[in-house]
Amino acid sequence: MAIYKITMEDGTQENVTLSMGALAELSRRQPEIYQRYRSLYKILGTGQDVDELEMAELIYIAYRAANSGRDDCMDLNTFLNTMTDNREEIGKVFMQIFGMQEKKQGFVPPSARPRGKKRGRR
Repeated sequence: MAIYKITMEDGTQENVTLSMGALAELSRRQPEIYQRYRSLYKILGTGQDVDELEMAELIYIAYRAANSGRDDCMDLNTFLNTMTDNREEIGKVFMQIFGMQEKKQGFVPPSARPRGKKRGRR
């Protein structure tokens, strides 16, 4: 299971993952959070962009999946209020949990990716 870290406002780090095992456990223990994951994942599957809040919410879901056995998990609002505001880190963690490769030049947010026909085909 791939575990990643997201930095919190106080400098501590929390585990996040969207591995299949963690999602299965989340669906069993917290079905309402898992259903929200499925809703957001469908948006990604259609090629639509997710905004910053949706990215942050998906990271929250990954936090809940990584910590599904804990009784002291933060709720969504607390998590969003204490998570880093560093957009580059948020984007990096988002890309990590979904297995996306980061461009060598730096982070390119999902909304900045070109849309339309595949380039390079002739």
